Amino acid sequence: MKQNYILGIDIAKHKVRAALSGDTMEQRELLLFEKDLPVNAAGLTQLLVRLREQVIEPKSLLVVIEATGMLHLNWSAALMRAGYSVVVINPLIARRLYTLGNSIRENKSDPIDARQLCGLGRLHGQQLLSLYRFTLKPRQLCLQRLHSVRKALRKSLSNLKKSYRSLLDLSFPELGSLLEIDGVGIRQLLAQAPTPCAIARMRRSSLEKNWMLRPKAAQLKKLATESIADPELAAASSPALVAMLQTLDTLETRLRELDHQIVTLTSQSVEPHTQALVESVPGFGTLNASKMLAFLPTEILHAGSNRQAAARLQAFMGNDPRVRQSGQWQGKTKMSKRGVEILRTTLFQCAFSASQNDPELRSFYQRKRAQGKHHEAALSHLMRILTRRLVAVLRSRKPYQPNYHLAHANAA
Repeated sequence: MKQNYILGIDIAKHKVRAALSGDTMEQRELLLFEKDLPVNAAGLTQLLVRLREQVIEPKSLLVVIEATGMLHLNWSAALMRAGYSVVVINPLIARRLYTLGNSIRENKSDPIDARQLCGLGRLHGQQLLSLYRFTLKPRQLCLQRLHSVRKALRKSLSNLKKSYRSLLDLSFPELGSLLEIDGVGIRQLLAQAPTPCAIARMRRSSLEKNWMLRPKAAQLKKLATESIADPELAAASSPALVAMLQTLDTLETRLRELDHQIVTLTSQSVEPHTQALVESVPGFGTLNASKMLAFLPTEILHAGSNRQAAARLQAFMGNDPRVRQSGQWQGKTKMSKRGVEILRTTLFQCAFSASQNDPELRSFYQRKRAQGKHHEAALSHLMRILTRRLVAVLRSRKPYQPNYHLAHANAA
């Protein structure tokens, strides 16, 4: 059914701008209403009442919403449940399709947004519906939020470990030259004896038996006895060191539990064959495959060739090249970093793993380094290759095969 009415919704933190347009008898667009609504249940009810007054048949209305973090989800779900066709588009797509009058704006909350979204729906409605129709996927959303929490937890752990090392530079600066300070045994020892003086007073047999330090117990006692650390400063730092070690243990335990929860939910919400396809690509482990499937929009894979789909996915993740230039000046080509950050980070981790474990990509990485490419630049090339491999296995529904082209040529 043709959508004669277009509703554009621009969502901000504290208000929603809605604009409804419809066709007149002369087939010209008419703005029926444009209004700011509060971001609460009363604002949503007000919008639904107004739509029922203006639009008799729900199927004749197309709703176009610009994605805004998490803010658009509740509005999209409510309008979809009311029977309207809802399209959620990436802000980059909206900006590319805006008219010149709106392209130079600086204020994101400019009221013209809602009206221009109506225009996008009028011009590209059917194409947008085929690519970006909003559907509720609670399990996928749950998986996305768990991965976001995991990312925040990992960042907190990294920052806390930096503080832990910094504190040891004051209370026992020589320890890192002898032992890996993040080892289980040494962290348990420091929780009981957080100063060099306390370690020096311990028996060597106790260090060997209780703290798994048998090869270096004697050296550790000698190092603690001769430490440059001031006894009073080390004692003053010990409460903070103990608290930090306890927090590290708690966060690491919670991270392991979260990883188990993510793996369980992935097995319940993702088709096993699809997950196996992603994991067949060198560099992708269980958690990285889960992150990729949680955030990957499947509509990107549908249209065009494998190379075109890979280019769209590359841009969606923000690891596409962007040339910085202005007039006669031309800067370096760098990664755009304007897509989904968690996908980009995941692919970078996969590229690093593949550079170590996949013979073909390790050789490619070494060639790029020999050409003078920086480590991260070489990995960005591997990210492009992995993106193409990922698209190929998901579209063909066949697992990745090393040296596929060579084997195919030999068979022919």
